[in-house]
Amino acid sequence: GLKYGKDSLSKLDFLSLGLALVLGTAGLPHILIRFYTVPTAKAARKSVNWAIGIIGAFYLMTIVLGFGAAALLNRADIIASNKAGTTAAPLLAQEIGGGSGSTGGAVLLAVISAVAFATILAVVAGLTLASSSSFAHDLYVNVIRKGKATEKEEVRAARWSTVVIGAVAIGLGALARDLNVAGLVALAFAVAASANLPTILYSLFWKRFTTQGALWSIYGGLVSSVVLVLFSPVVSGKPTSMFKGADFYWFPLENPGIISIPLGFLLGWLGTVLSKEKADPQKFAELEVRSLTGTGAH
Repeated sequence: GLKYGKDSLSKLDFLSLGLALVLGTAGLPHILIRFYTVPTAKAARKSVNWAIGIIGAFYLMTIVLGFGAAALLNRADIIASNKAGTTAAPLLAQEIGGGSGSTGGAVLLAVISAVAFATILAVVAGLTLASSSSFAHDLYVNVIRKGKATEKEEVRAARWSTVVIGAVAIGLGALARDLNVAGLVALAFAVAASANLPTILYSLFWKRFTTQGALWSIYGGLVSSVVLVLFSPVVSGKPTSMFKGADFYWFPLENPGIISIPLGFLLGWLGTVLSKEKADPQKFAELEVRSLTGTGAH
């Protein structure tokens, strides 16, 4: 396996996480689906500029929160609250407000908790919407019904898939309530950066990109991300791992982005080069016009 010194390994892991967070945001399905809510290409560009500013500011704030928690809180208190350190931000808010037992501390703690809860609801709603619409449009209409389904049937399929997806998510959440699943958040970004982003960029900017290249980049990025995380310290081998009693990891990094992201781009290129499918300049020109003007996208 890969072997590094402790400092080198932590720096490499931090770089891998940073790559996944920055690049993965551009490929998250519940972010991409927001483009369907804007009326014109001009409005889409304006919304992207706002999103870049807000998301960039958020990531800068996380750095400040991390240093603030390290400076103002005791490590033992954070670990006592949560071994994975996921409650550092609420504890920091409580400390800034006046500490435990103070009115200011209670108010700030309540505000941060409400923000976290609202954020979770927004993300879950976006993911559920993206999942149900993808199932209804891509699988039900185009695969199961071979494009012959009516609009009413598509809406019905979307509603039922929302119920099923929600029930499955609730069931898995209940089963995992005693597990440390914080690492799965980073996995979501890694999958988005490794599978979705290469396909999107190649489709927009490479005229020769083919269907085989898209499939290779999507499945290659997805499989490599999931497999590397399954055999990483996130799942086993550490006191903060998801399964504390197990030890079957061989991949030393907690986030696979530094490996899976280049692999996704490489597989997309390799699949296209080895594909027998010929590039279609007319389709690419049509896509380019739509991406620049929005004409015909409706």
